[in-house]
Amino acid sequence: MKLSIDNISLNQSFETAEEAINYSGEQLVNLGYVTEDYLEKMQERHQLASVYIGNFVSLPHGSGNSEIVLEEGLFLTQVPDGVDFGNGSQRQIAIIIIAVAVKSENQLDFLQELAFFCSDIENIKKLSDSNDKNEVLKLLNQGLF
Repeated sequence: MKLSIDNISLNQSFETAEEAINYSGEQLVNLGYVTEDYLEKMQERHQLASVYIGNFVSLPHGSGNSEIVLEEGLFLTQVPDGVDFGNGSQRQIAIIIIAVAVKSENQLDFLQELAFFCSDIENIKKLSDSNDKNEVLKLLNQGLF
C-alpha cells in the first residue's frame, strides 16, 4: 500500500462520529479506493459495533467486497478537539481517525496491524501533535510498512 500526503488531513473538526466517518469515506472515494457505496457500509459497521479502538483512535471501515473496494488504502484525519464515537452512555473520544479500505480477505490482518501500531500511545501523540503532513507520512510508513 503506497501512501502520500494526499492520504492525510490535519486539524479537522466534526460535531459527530457520523460526520467524521462521512468525511473520511469521501476522501477514500476521492482517492479512488472505493465506490460511493462504501460510505454506507462504513456507517453500517459503526452502528453495528463502534469503530473506536481506544487510545483516542477510531478505525472506520466497511465490508470490503471487491465491487466497492477498488484499491486498498487508508486515509488519516487528525481531529485535535476530538469527536465522540461513543454510544451515548460512554464517551469514546477520537483525535485520530484512520479510515480503511481493504478487501475482505485482507481486512482482519490489516486492522490488527493498525490496532497494534495505534496501541503505542507514543505513536498517537506524534500523530496528534504534528502540524506537518510529511512527518505524519513518515511515521505511518515506518510503523506500518
